[in-house]
Amino acid sequence: MPHQIVRTQTVLHALLCAAVVLPVTAARSQDFVAGEILVSQRQGRSFEAQQVMAALGLSVQQTDPWSGVQRLKTPVGAETDLSALLFHLDAFDYAEPNYIGSGGVTPDDTFFPSQWHLKNTGQSGGTPGADVDAEPAWGITTGSPAVGIAVLDSGIRSDHPDFAGRIASNGYDFVNNDTDPEDDHGHGTWVTGAIAANANNAFAVAGLDWQCTIIPIKVLNSNNAGTTFNLASGLNYAASQPNVHIINLSLINYPGASTLLDALENARNAGKTVIACAGNGGVGNADVSYPGASPLAMSIGATTRADRRWFGSGTGQAVDFVAPGANIVTTSASVPITNTSATVTGCSLATPVASAIAGLLMSRSIDLGLPIPGHTQIYDWFKQGAEDQVGNPSEDTPGRDDFHGWGRLNAYRSLLAVKAPCRPDINGDGNLNFFDISLFVALFQTQDPAADFNGDGLFNFFDFSGFIAAFNAGCP
Repeated sequence: MPHQIVRTQTVLHALLCAAVVLPVTAARSQDFVAGEILVSQRQGRSFEAQQVMAALGLSVQQTDPWSGVQRLKTPVGAETDLSALLFHLDAFDYAEPNYIGSGGVTPDDTFFPSQWHLKNTGQSGGTPGADVDAEPAWGITTGSPAVGIAVLDSGIRSDHPDFAGRIASNGYDFVNNDTDPEDDHGHGTWVTGAIAANANNAFAVAGLDWQCTIIPIKVLNSNNAGTTFNLASGLNYAASQPNVHIINLSLINYPGASTLLDALENARNAGKTVIACAGNGGVGNADVSYPGASPLAMSIGATTRADRRWFGSGTGQAVDFVAPGANIVTTSASVPITNTSATVTGCSLATPVASAIAGLLMSRSIDLGLPIPGHTQIYDWFKQGAEDQVGNPSEDTPGRDDFHGWGRLNAYRSLLAVKAPCRPDINGDGNLNFFDISLFVALFQTQDPAADFNGDGLFNFFDFSGFIAAFNAGCP
């Protein structure tokens, strides 16, 4: 027995040394089966591989008879660390967690097949792919109730099943000066549905963000018109609400009045992400139609199911991005409420698509343990994910242009830009070097919570090996 203990310790020491001096691949941000990894033993190195597996207490659960790949049982929480350790040992061709995939997320809402902006298969003469890649985006996140989206509009049909459980209690009506922001026109219900209609409820339509919290703020009257004072009041109110992170402004044709500009600045200073229409007046309109014309807001133009700029979509230097906005199938504001939909066109519908993508990006940040990002970070992720040169070649030129801005938004591509923090950068200086190693060792020796690298509440070999593996992998 003492001989076996010494032999096991020797093997573990060799593994640890290997982890220190050899690079490893970065772990994928993906779900995997808890307590399992997959390994392929290198030909002619089976004895050595079995020694390593025995030393680490890894038992074979199943072997693929065609490839020889083995499914091993591991301690829960050690899957990534052990995969990183075994990956570069000569005894193995590779080692990796037993990842979990899916067939994609397709909601069962009645009119989802008609929602080309979410999934464009060429329906009704559209161009396949001229959408925001909603299904792969939902494979990453469907949103979070911790993210609040304020919709400054004509209000909301609060009794609509597609908004059940989603409406915050701090909505407000600045037209009638009360706390009941009911929609007496329909525009606000259409817009909110595009953002956040409940999905997978076999009813009506699917919103792009399935879980965000809706804060309805009524600034438009029953004629779909509103004053500068009411809009500014709504912006200032939204800026004061801690549960508001995104402000959706599907509004056009306001002047660049000081009252409005001051309110926009107030919202931005309060850390809110502000997203607005580029206007429906065609060429040049984006630069004169406020609030979207203000550099304090992201200006969103509208595209068609054929990936072309909708003819009425405002253009100009103010345009930041475009999103699907023509013939968008969304929630109906009909009375009584039935399992129906409404089809609406304009930058009023492109704007909520952008706001919903922002909501998903914030949700992803929360999932990764990051703080909820602000306007500038969302803009950067939009830009990283936007699809350029997909529209009319005469308008959608390389880089930013006055017709499509930086390009058509893509939820999935932008979500891929959201990265977890570089964990081995222990001192947070942006560099991986000796100082990070020495600081981690010091924290490990004192059992500081920051050294519990795998988060299992213990301080052991797996924390140290996980840190070394992450350090060798580097940071993006």
